[in-house]
Amino acid sequence: MTEPMSDRLSYSTAVEMPVERGRDTYQLILLLSAVTLLLLPFVTTFNEFMTAMVMRMHLDGVLREWIVPAEARMVAALLSPLGVDVGVSDTSVYIGGGDFPLPVFISWNCVGWQSLILFALTVKTGLEGRYTLASQLRALILGLLGIIWINLLRIAAIALVAYHFGRLPAVLAHDYGGTLITIVWLALFWYFAINYVLEPKDDEEAEEVE
Repeated sequence: MTEPMSDRLSYSTAVEMPVERGRDTYQLILLLSAVTLLLLPFVTTFNEFMTAMVMRMHLDGVLREWIVPAEARMVAALLSPLGVDVGVSDTSVYIGGGDFPLPVFISWNCVGWQSLILFALTVKTGLEGRYTLASQLRALILGLLGIIWINLLRIAAIALVAYHFGRLPAVLAHDYGGTLITIVWLALFWYFAINYVLEPKDDEEAEEVE
């Protein structure tokens, strides 16, 4: 028995809509990637501008007092299972045993709030459309949790690079690797969210919203 034309159209819209949404998100991510790569030498200057804005809004104290100590302890917890002797204070992670462990200072400006801004730039494009509210909330929560984990792993990786290879490789990983890692993560996250998390609304729910 042939399906009614309206059913075929509804099914076609439900199937094609995530692809169109995904295309828009990927285009935005590719644009951000291209701009990031082209302006990579100037990323430090841009970060300084954003840092000045954060300080003007008096948010640096909040990051320093609340976020830095929490991230230092979580980074230490990530490094401990790797067999690395690690200590922690409110602002630093100390790697290696003996009398002179390597201190890895975590500045309030290095906790990863810049990656949160990059994620926010893609949220509107990634979540808008005929998706259920519940699936949009799930995607948003997963994205925020992903930002937290990416930044913890980034700091832990930089600490290991400093410990095993020295200061210069660690500085290069800090200044350039973090931005590239965030862009790659955004692409992978939105691919996963669009294909496995976001759910299209059915026709009745869409009509009620309209």
